[in-house]
Amino acid sequence: MRSLLVFITLIASFGCNAQPHAPISNITANGILDDVRWLASDQLQGRYYRSQEARIAAKYIADKWKDAGLVPLRGSSSMYLPVDDLMASPNVAAMWPGSGDEYVLLTAHYDHLKPRRRGRDKIYNGADDNASGTAALIAIAQAFASLQNPLDASIVVVAFTGEEAGFIGSEFFAENPPFPLRNIRGLINLDMISRGDPNTIFLEGSPDAPQISLAINKANKRIGLTIVRDAYPDWLNRSDQAPFLDRGVPSVFLSVEDHEDYHQVTDHADKILPDLAAKTAQLAFLAAVDLAGGGVP
Repeated sequence: MRSLLVFITLIASFGCNAQPHAPISNITANGILDDVRWLASDQLQGRYYRSQEARIAAKYIADKWKDAGLVPLRGSSSMYLPVDDLMASPNVAAMWPGSGDEYVLLTAHYDHLKPRRRGRDKIYNGADDNASGTAALIAIAQAFASLQNPLDASIVVVAFTGEEAGFIGSEFFAENPPFPLRNIRGLINLDMISRGDPNTIFLEGSPDAPQISLAINKANKRIGLTIVRDAYPDWLNRSDQAPFLDRGVPSVFLSVEDHEDYHQVTDHADKILPDLAAKTAQLAFLAAVDLAGGGVP
């Protein structure tokens, strides 16, 4: 009898102390590395935005998001959003719905550069730039299903085409938004998040986006990254947040410093720091959920 009481007490204690599955545990270094290896493989030939390989990458992203339970944007039956260049691969966009009519955007570009004509290694694999940011969006999507609290704003993930060609995808999206830009609470762009110091990420744009900055501060209490703020303000004009900033959308940029493999054929998957990419993805996820009204899960 005494043994039975002890067993019941232990079971009850375990039940009281058990914690729900933390969403950020779905964002792993190994998962990001696997996606970077595929996106930055020679098979995809650098994901040049006007190539068939870029369209293959777009399908890979959309399929991953669909498997994670994300849905197309309201009013759309597809995650593919064409741009005005008929030769270009599409933007890819999906969302985790909230109850209201406001949005938080998490973005990255998935394109890179077309192969060069000469040399033993002709392929610009673009592992850090920007398979890393794209893989982060895939991992973030896989974390949504474990959210415990409903959101009052929808979180939209967008993989832009044609960043390397002058913001082809992001400019078109910002010029032809699928919802009013005034309904965007904030945008966090991820571009090159997996090189440099193993625990350091750079944040640009925080003075003009105080709510995003606050959400990132709160999230980083969980993650523990060293965040270098506003060291390179010119970066705000160098990636896909630029068209949104031009139109008054609160936006920030998470990135690492340029490195010796930036826009070189040597930007290979075996050189990235998947732990840094995973921590940055976790940071962006937690901040986005907070901005969307879900607290810090």
